[in-house]
Amino acid sequence: MALIELHLHSKVLGMELPVNLIIPQEKQPFNKDKKSKVLWLLHGGSGDESAWIRMSSMERYAIEYGITVITPGGLNSCFTDMEHGGKFCTYMTEELPKTLKQIIPLLSTEREDNFIAGLSNGGYGCLRVGLSRPDLYAAIGAFSAGNKADIPFVNDGSGKAYGRIEVFGEGEIKGTEHDVEYLAREAIQSGKMLPKIYHACGSLDTWLDLNKLVYHFFDRHHVYDYTYHQAEGYGHTWDFWEMEIVNFLNLLDLKKDNTSYIGL
Repeated sequence: MALIELHLHSKVLGMELPVNLIIPQEKQPFNKDKKSKVLWLLHGGSGDESAWIRMSSMERYAIEYGITVITPGGLNSCFTDMEHGGKFCTYMTEELPKTLKQIIPLLSTEREDNFIAGLSNGGYGCLRVGLSRPDLYAAIGAFSAGNKADIPFVNDGSGKAYGRIEVFGEGEIKGTEHDVEYLAREAIQSGKMLPKIYHACGSLDTWLDLNKLVYHFFDRHHVYDYTYHQAEGYGHTWDFWEMEIVNFLNLLDLKKDNTSYIGL
């Protein structure tokens, strides 16, 4: 197993950002024509690009499922194109995949081989990114993931309000590119193949009501292959997110293999 930490300059963002990759190493001789499937894994608002690696067993899961895991840094952007900051969705969908493909050619760029998931702010982020570009990802795994457009905003001068303005501006974001429902409808109208969506939230999660709103939206739009799981007794915690990333991996067309990769 190879664990790689890169620091890449982004022209889109005008800064250098870290990105981690977990790449399973096969026991068989290297085959340059074989491409690796990719899971893009997004952190939450209080984490960074190292969170999934430090707080879960993602290295072991990458080896077991034979998939490259990429954990990019998104700062406090929610992985959207910020109103007063960097265009992180553009970075995720247009710049970063091309840059990494140049550096690591074994990464597959085929839609059916790419999946995106995330927790909390990154759960919103994977819906934001995945629904804006349904041509790039076969499946989305959103954990503890509400729609930011469903959160009422009052500018009370607090640090939280300032952060919201920085990312989404002061105005209403319903019906904009920051709105998951808007993006989901636009994806339908595009006529493109839609990603499979796995959405999960713990019954004790503080943001359960926001997750329920997302569930009710997709439950009305049967054109999506959408699955919702409410985990009883779990909150906004790593034991829940670790359980759900395994559930998501089990939904994908991946062959769990305990013999082909070094480390098993």
